[in-house]
Amino acid sequence: MNRIRQMNLPLYIGFFLVLGFIFIAVAGPNLAIHPLDHKVEVEYQRIDGKGVVVAPPVQAFTVPDYPLGTDKYGYDLLTKLLYGAKYTIGIAVATALLKMVLGGVIGLYAGSFKSEWSFWKAVENSVSYIPVFLILYFVLQPITINPSLKSIELIFVFIFVMTVLSLPSAIASVRKQTREIVKKEYVEVARTLGARRNRLIWKHIFPQLKEGLLIMFVMEIVFVMTVMGQLGIFHLFMGGTIKQTMPTIYLSMTNEWAGLIGQSRGHIFGNHFILMVPLVALVLATSSFVLLARGLQNHFQTDYQKAPWIPTGRTSHQPLPKMKMRMGDRLKVTPGLVIMGVFLLLFAVSMVLVLGEVV
Repeated sequence: MNRIRQMNLPLYIGFFLVLGFIFIAVAGPNLAIHPLDHKVEVEYQRIDGKGVVVAPPVQAFTVPDYPLGTDKYGYDLLTKLLYGAKYTIGIAVATALLKMVLGGVIGLYAGSFKSEWSFWKAVENSVSYIPVFLILYFVLQPITINPSLKSIELIFVFIFVMTVLSLPSAIASVRKQTREIVKKEYVEVARTLGARRNRLIWKHIFPQLKEGLLIMFVMEIVFVMTVMGQLGIFHLFMGGTIKQTMPTIYLSMTNEWAGLIGQSRGHIFGNHFILMVPLVALVLATSSFVLLARGLQNHFQTDYQKAPWIPTGRTSHQPLPKMKMRMGDRLKVTPGLVIMGVFLLLFAVSMVLVLGEVV
């Protein structure tokens, strides 16, 4: 029992949940029971030996062929979730990865200088007060509803604008951490011995920041998903919004989860399951990445704590076992390396699927 209490449960639970969502994003369409354009008509079925009239909207957990129910038009909600997962996960990972790569590189070089740039600090302070959501709304609103652009083009616009708006915060965070490490004695010694800036950054500074950057990357995924959900409430869906009149309805062109929430928000007063199904899926996805980030933080803090009398973080968790596999006595596979590899694989596969589906 004590061993269970000491386990880093957020890391284990978050990691396996994220793996589950990765699997859904990669293999979602192949797991769907029905094709995306399948529509339920009024039909008669025998369920548990009883005759039942099935008509849209089918309630969740009432008909085996439609376990999560259908919307009011008769389209299977589970199928929509499985087809839209690659857009929700793929866009979030792509945006976060682009932001962290650019922000990390620029922040490392900006923080490696001995003197701080007052101009850049002023830019960081001013940009930090810019409301990202409002700018995204006014940029995307004219081009997203009944768009003339293709879905993939709209996705790239979102990734670009989102990255530009939130990039200064990532640069500022990395720059400040780099400034602290530059003051360390071993960096000064390396500089005195003639190490150039590139060697200082990638051999002495970056190894001290890689764990923090990984945690930042995971949390950026959560941040992007949150912004996507906020835009979805205002009918700005990733990949395009179809607006129909008489009556006025909004439909997601890609079935990404935030779009499914936005187009179903009217069901808060009736047929709640149509809204709750994509909402629960998006909340579970964001919660999984939050758990993973928290677990990574606990793991790295415990693993690198050298002096137990210095409170550097929670110490009640046992670190993951060091899985080492020697290949030519050089390669060592650790949990951190495995997790980073999973995210890179997710990014590559999800973007290939998104491009292949939309182009």
